[in-house]
Amino acid sequence: MQFIKIAWRNLARNKMRTFISILAIAVVVVIVIFSRGFMVGVTETIFSLAINNNSGHARIIDKEYQVKELILPLDYTIDGFQNGGAGEMIDIIEKLDSVEYTLPRIRFGAMASINEEFIRMIGVGIDCIAENKHGAIPGDISLGRMPEAENEIVVGSTLLENLGKELNDNITLMFSDAYQSLRGRTFQIVGVRNSNVSELDKNYFYLPLEIAQTMLWLEDELTEIMVFTRNAREANNLKMELDTLLLNNKGDKYSTIVWDKADPYVETFQEADISMNLVYFIFSLMGAVVIVVVLTMIIRERTSEIGMMSALGLKSRDIMKVFVVEGTFMGIIGSLLGVIIGGLVTFYYSRVGIYIEVFADMMQDQVELLMEPVLHIGFSSGNLIVAFTLTVIIVIFTCIFPARQAARLEPIDALHSKDN
Repeated sequence: MQFIKIAWRNLARNKMRTFISILAIAVVVVIVIFSRGFMVGVTETIFSLAINNNSGHARIIDKEYQVKELILPLDYTIDGFQNGGAGEMIDIIEKLDSVEYTLPRIRFGAMASINEEFIRMIGVGIDCIAENKHGAIPGDISLGRMPEAENEIVVGSTLLENLGKELNDNITLMFSDAYQSLRGRTFQIVGVRNSNVSELDKNYFYLPLEIAQTMLWLEDELTEIMVFTRNAREANNLKMELDTLLLNNKGDKYSTIVWDKADPYVETFQEADISMNLVYFIFSLMGAVVIVVVLTMIIRERTSEIGMMSALGLKSRDIMKVFVVEGTFMGIIGSLLGVIIGGLVTFYYSRVGIYIEVFADMMQDQVELLMEPVLHIGFSSGNLIVAFTLTVIIVIFTCIFPARQAARLEPIDALHSKDN
């Protein structure tokens, strides 16, 4: 307690210097909290959009389909186990312990002729009952409703504009069926999806799965099954269970792709998220450098005082403790101030979001990245605790060096410095 009192009194000697040191640490902590929150916001948004729209936690497709997926072929479909049909296969999959639910889909290419120009798009046959219960599409419907009848579709908001249509208008689409025959069909637009993701809103329309199967001549067949478990962290366990089931029933016909291996952009952001931990450490180290510099200045100014403490019988380790406690005080106060400010800032932007012009430009340039232009910063108490703990620990350890310098001063030399 005596060392704590001495250290606290010493901090009050030069209030401006102490304030600047604490402020510098607080700024570092705010930067760490905001940068971690920003990265969490980016990665969680990208991961969530990829999982809910493209991959699920694991995605089952035909192995040949995986190679030629860019052209959306209908030659390599999921037809079940021993040709028992995709419906029976889904029933078996959903009985697995790790499976929460599935979203079966058919993807196919289509186009429409508008003002003598062809507009290309991607059709997605969806299980409307499963989507209404678990999927992301119903929550993005900004106008109208989900399709219910035979010739009803939902289109992306940008695609609706490009087609020059409005809600409840009819549109004739052309497509190739499973036998490579060009066909046409007229649909009524009953819903508009506005996901705020350019890739989805500009290129996709949605129709009931059974209608897609009928018009494409894919009876009880699918192009993919998106499988979901309890959370993304359990995806590898899900893959192992699915791989075992598929191998035992269909040999090597089907492939299971985990969500974090399905998209190169997702893999890139995962690697960036890991490497950012080094950046957080460097920022915290910068704050610790401030403490080192300040304590070194204090030691130089108080050399004679250190000599007096030694002459009065204070041991070297006790002198070292005094300066370590001083640095610790500044680290704790600065980190706490930074946590309060950084927490408030990240909490605010987690609610209102930040418009990121770079993301908007990437979407306009047609980069195939599922990303919203408005980013909601990730806020969590864990982020605040990590930033506070990391900075305090680094500050305490970096205080040891200048404190040892003070403890090594010879009493006679230190006292003599006062005369000089």
